[in-house]
Amino acid sequence: MDLEKRALLKAQAGPEDFSAFIENGYYYVDKTRYIRPIFEADNRLLLLRPRRFGKTLTMSMLRRFLEMDYEHPGDISAQQKLFKGLKVTEDQEFCQKHMGRYPVVMLTLKEVDGLDFRNACDLLGETVWDLANSFEWLKDSPRLNDGEKKSFNKLLDEDLLCSGTEAGIKTLQTSLKKLCGFLRKHCGRKPVLLIDEYDVPLQKAVTGNYYEKFSKVIGVMLGSALKTNGDVCKGILTGCLRATKEGIFTGLNNFTVDSVLTQSDSLCTALGFTPDEVKAMLGYYGFEDFYEKTRSWYDGYSINGRELFCPWDVSCYVEALCDKHDPAKVRPEAYWNKTSSSRILTQFMPGLDEANAEKLQELLDGGSIEVRIDEGMNYGELDLNDPAQFWNLLVYAGYLTLVKAGERSEHEFRIPNAEVRQCFNDNIMAYYRKRGGRYFDSYSKKIVEQLLCGNADELSAALGSALSVFVSSRDLAGREPKEINYHGMLNGILVSSSDLISALSSNTDSGEGYADITFLSRDRKTGVVIELKYAANRKDLSKKASEAIEQIEDQDYAEAVRQQGMRRILGFGIAFCRRQCAVAVKDLKVKA
Repeated sequence: MDLEKRALLKAQAGPEDFSAFIENGYYYVDKTRYIRPIFEADNRLLLLRPRRFGKTLTMSMLRRFLEMDYEHPGDISAQQKLFKGLKVTEDQEFCQKHMGRYPVVMLTLKEVDGLDFRNACDLLGETVWDLANSFEWLKDSPRLNDGEKKSFNKLLDEDLLCSGTEAGIKTLQTSLKKLCGFLRKHCGRKPVLLIDEYDVPLQKAVTGNYYEKFSKVIGVMLGSALKTNGDVCKGILTGCLRATKEGIFTGLNNFTVDSVLTQSDSLCTALGFTPDEVKAMLGYYGFEDFYEKTRSWYDGYSINGRELFCPWDVSCYVEALCDKHDPAKVRPEAYWNKTSSSRILTQFMPGLDEANAEKLQELLDGGSIEVRIDEGMNYGELDLNDPAQFWNLLVYAGYLTLVKAGERSEHEFRIPNAEVRQCFNDNIMAYYRKRGGRYFDSYSKKIVEQLLCGNADELSAALGSALSVFVSSRDLAGREPKEINYHGMLNGILVSSSDLISALSSNTDSGEGYADITFLSRDRKTGVVIELKYAANRKDLSKKASEAIEQIEDQDYAEAVRQQGMRRILGFGIAFCRRQCAVAVKDLKVKA
């Protein structure tokens, strides 16, 4: 590997300010060619993508390109330096007309995640106060009259903005509209308004049970700035979920929505990495041979038929490869899942009926399902007992991706990649762990001890006792738990046994496929490979357990464990049927 070449630019995940990204010498996947289509996509654009798809960096890129030098209007030397050599500069006509020509107001709402209404208002107040302070020079503007300066000074009053009083809330609600008006009057040009992660405060308000009150605050603030504000040239918002019933969008004209379901070429690859971009990034650091592993873990998203990788995952993985002396020992991780709570899965699980549990199982088995998309979902009307909303949220949040667009609103979806599949299993595990309560640890020790010593009969008995607790009568009355449920239960049991085991992995990329569960003993002398099966009736339990052992051997699922230098590797085939199970065990080859 050419280490000198690798050191040219730093592989780094995290920086979200475009200028810091470029000036600090980070490897940048050039998305500047999309500045023009984003800017020209009507006067109001809502750009929806899953989290960690580069929305904030994209908004920062727009800001740095468009924003004028307020002290020296017309001076675009900063932009010329920042964007030198990037794709957008090839469009000389567009650059000449728009580069550094606008006042820009950019508000990021991702930190407005209050625990209650008052806390949310405080955080929103601090965010608006920070924004207003970046334009503090307006208070001395010769183009604003005394009344306007007095009004602007209210935006610099942190105590007022964070007071939670009627006056403070009213000031918040009119803050963006007024700030845009002041900038238009001072600069002589209508500003561009950028609202990043507009829906984060709405999500938090639902979780904290203060949605009804807070949606009126945020709705009036954004609505007045976007709908009735003649002082705004362009309004661009980013988020995850389209929610057209929200008051902030009601009556908004010339409003374009570009989402993961949009059938449009212009912006489908504006966020997310294409295969060619990932290959170029890996090749730059000499990691061409890691493309297939990167693809299986982080690829799989599809927008308008274009294949996309999650940018955050790829950047984190490449950074990890660069940080290790031996990149071959770096295993892909679920970076995306670590960046945010995934409560959505476990919140809806108790309300899933048999048909929808079957859909979940079909997804985890690598299949696809049909989902009816409701483009008018409303955060304030979420019903945890409505499976239709569950599937819609999974689509927009990035847990599912489009396979085939159907007629009208019925489309086909699947889990995009290995990382998200692991995310599903981890959250189902958490669901069972919560259900098991104080009994969890006692079952865990018995089960793990039998797994490590290879005792099939004792393991079957220990699992049977656990099933009587974790598979409830409610489950059996409403629907039959499938493989996904047992996988989650066993995963949860193993996670609680960190004092006995190490290197626990779910859906491990091993051999010719994915092993359901693998782990090592704490002393790293014994490796365990588990394949789970679901039997439709009890008489097939033993047969299914044996089939699982055959699958482990045929697909060489022990390969990943074997690389760790184990003295012994045990393969378990475990079949479940309601509250019963059968276990088959076999010593696997330690050396290939």
